[in-house]
Amino acid sequence: MKRTDQERIAREIGRQEKKNRIQQKRADDKEPTSVGGYAKRLEDAFMWDDETVYNVSDDAILEILMDMKEELSDKDCEAALKRALKRTKVRDRDTPYDQAMGLLDEV
Repeated sequence: MKRTDQERIAREIGRQEKKNRIQQKRADDKEPTSVGGYAKRLEDAFMWDDETVYNVSDDAILEILMDMKEELSDKDCEAALKRALKRTKVRDRDTPYDQAMGLLDEV
């Protein structure tokens, strides 16, 4: 095989590797659509102290809840919400849970 053929093959392999790296990066940047992914998004969006979560009716929370409603089943939506509230480690989990479930029912 000639040197020019070897260089051409090496360039082609390099292009394929770069293409795979870019596709992998794009796949990693996408939002997770699992129960755990939505729980993490909710936890990041919640504002809380030791007692309760304050911004359940906020627009950012409502947007996440609407996405959850489209992507997940009702049972999985409840599980994601419960998991997010559990991660906040607030004492009063029932009030924000009821508020969020009311919002989910309206959507």
